[in-house]
Amino acid sequence: MKLGDLKETPPLPDMFGAVRQIAYIVDDIDAAMAHWKTLGIGGFLVTRDVSPLQNAFYRGEKSGPTKVHIAFGYVGDMQIELIEPLHDTPSIYTEAQKRGLTGVHHFAICVDDFLASYNQALDNGYEAIVDSGVDGLARMSYVENPDTGIILEMIEWNDLTRPYFDAIHSMWAEADAKGQNTEFKLAALTPKGATIKALGKFFVKKLTGQIKQSRRAV
Repeated sequence: MKLGDLKETPPLPDMFGAVRQIAYIVDDIDAAMAHWKTLGIGGFLVTRDVSPLQNAFYRGEKSGPTKVHIAFGYVGDMQIELIEPLHDTPSIYTEAQKRGLTGVHHFAICVDDFLASYNQALDNGYEAIVDSGVDGLARMSYVENPDTGIILEMIEWNDLTRPYFDAIHSMWAEADAKGQNTEFKLAALTPKGATIKALGKFFVKKLTGQIKQSRRAV
């Protein structure tokens, strides 16, 4: 991992918007946080033994729980994510480890129209590796450009995901002000009110047939 990587975010079509996060796969989350601190970056928010991918398909197959440790930090407005896989269950994370990939693993983008952005990516040379979430509620997919090796984490930007990012940034600011790492629970990030509101809209759309199904990873 190199601080210079932060200046090498790839140019993307306007529909995708700006890169909001740069992520790294690491072998030891605590050692990685300590390394970033030597670069003047930290503290981090740390959540351990979590399964962030729900209702997920990995290369066309239903995926089992993917347990990881995750740490979040910031350089300016750019979110830094460190991910430590915890077992050998096949996943996009263990795949990177087995391929010996180092440095940046993926770039996260948040899109208002997930279906249009996802289909545009597939129609322009990207391949779906992971699909997760629920159509009409909140979707997240990893797509890779095999020619460049660039992996994008495409996140549906709505009332469920926006509070998640906002909460991480707010909690991180407090941790960073103290210059220390702070443990937190991933499940506590999205406000209950936002969840109830989003579920209400989802069921109305489902009952009225407004939910469009997107292509899944193959």
